[in-house]
Amino acid sequence: MQATMPTPAELKQLLLERLNLSEEAQQEFLEPKYQLGDPFLFRDMEKSVERIQQAIENKEHVGIYSDYDCDGIPGAVVLVDFFKVLGIADRVHVYIPDRHDEGYGVNVKGIDELQALGVTLMITVDVGITALTEVADAQSRGMDVIVTDHHSVVRQSDNDGDRVVLPDAYAVVHPAIGEYPEKNLCGAATAFMLARAFLLRYGKQYNVPEGWEKWLLDLAGFATLSDMVSLTGENRVLVWYGMMVMRKTRRVGLQTLFSANSIDSSRLTESDLTFTVAPRLNAASRMASPALAFELLATEDRTRAMALVKELTKINDERKVLVARIVKEAHGRLAARELPDIVVIGDLAWRPAVLGLVAGKLQETYGKSFFVWGEGGDGTLKGSCRMIATHHAAVLMQALPEGTILHAGGHKAAGGFAVTKEQVHFFEAALNTARNFLAENEKSGSSVKVDEGTPSAFPLPLGCATIRHLQTVRSFAPFGVGNPEPVFLFENLTIESNKKFGKAKEHIECVVRDTTGCATAFTFFVDEDFCTKCTPGNTISILGTLEAGWRGGIRIRIKEIL
Repeated sequence: MQATMPTPAELKQLLLERLNLSEEAQQEFLEPKYQLGDPFLFRDMEKSVERIQQAIENKEHVGIYSDYDCDGIPGAVVLVDFFKVLGIADRVHVYIPDRHDEGYGVNVKGIDELQALGVTLMITVDVGITALTEVADAQSRGMDVIVTDHHSVVRQSDNDGDRVVLPDAYAVVHPAIGEYPEKNLCGAATAFMLARAFLLRYGKQYNVPEGWEKWLLDLAGFATLSDMVSLTGENRVLVWYGMMVMRKTRRVGLQTLFSANSIDSSRLTESDLTFTVAPRLNAASRMASPALAFELLATEDRTRAMALVKELTKINDERKVLVARIVKEAHGRLAARELPDIVVIGDLAWRPAVLGLVAGKLQETYGKSFFVWGEGGDGTLKGSCRMIATHHAAVLMQALPEGTILHAGGHKAAGGFAVTKEQVHFFEAALNTARNFLAENEKSGSSVKVDEGTPSAFPLPLGCATIRHLQTVRSFAPFGVGNPEPVFLFENLTIESNKKFGKAKEHIECVVRDTTGCATAFTFFVDEDFCTKCTPGNTISILGTLEAGWRGGIRIRIKEIL
């Protein structure tokens, strides 16, 4: 039976109904106002901005210690731009640890390097909340530390119950601590709030134009998308306005990267950022040095930007090959296993830096949470996890018995961990036992909640694959965690033709038709079984999303063939 043909206005109403919002809230969702909370509601924000002001007045050297991913690196650039506008860029030093040799978090090597440069104020970005020993070390050397982070805090249980343990820093700025209303900011957005607070207090003193900080929204919004935090509340505001800024970006590196990948910045979507930009920036730390990604975002030299884009594209291609090989090996091992809710898999030959991507692909394929490990440079096993909606990485790892794991960090959807070669044999059983314990607590009223699932697909005929219908769908963007892109059901389609594309012909594009019209449908990385279903003359149904085509018009990105 053919789906009815909704007008763009009717489609808009269908999509609004899934939000379950009042009329006033619906309008606010579709056209968010640039209204953010008072940044001085963050714990220690007052102390932080006063300490930065003191550092500027005393001509101190400031260190920025950031994570190496697409949250920490943009956050570091946010603070560098902030210090540039204050006129002290020559006294600001950035340290980003090497993912392979140093691993995640604040470490002694980084503190040593910043101390050697004369740094007396260190600001962390997207790291530090669990670095109790390292922050204490920096403070003992006369280096004040302002921690800005959003990862789960350390919790310890004693006779008085569960308590939060914070690093003994000069100041701790964290969205989940204090009275700030938005508790789910990413690391770069938290750093943005620090810059915003300082400019509210001291901006006029430095002749910074009112509202200048909005130019930093491009990277705060990009990091919010990349770090998979929920795109609701202030996060939606940050990304919505961040996309506006990025569409007219003044960053030479981004302009060059867009051009090299045939991205029209004026029509930029969140998919362009998450599927094209983020993988190339993340490839820097996974396959080479995170400094390449930082430099691309920070450079003002177009020739250097072009060289960086070429290098990042090359190492990203190498990363794709490596991930594909590991995923194939993993599929072979998993085929003979009965899989629990949480799966642990690894190999001494697997490179830890790419295992978050591997875990993500396995999680999508099997619908289970995956912890994937390889051998780290220090003889321990290091890896990453990606979780299904009903599991919380940070909570789960904190619930493990003492001695199960060396260290861990992360948030709900993802995390990193390290275990010994002895511990790994018991790791999967311990994770599933901890998950069962948490599930029992959920039933009895624990605060750990289950995320919403993907909404049901809306039936649509191909006649609705129009520019006006796509514009209606895009009015609900940006899409991501907490605001999934609408998936549509296209039924009883006849395949008229198909072709494979890509270097290895690993992708497929089909022309499909129903009684209301025809459209192009495509997807990436298909197997032979999928290609067989797409044989001309076959009748299929598709779960897919609408998007603008490469050569104009509207196309359907296939999620699943039914």
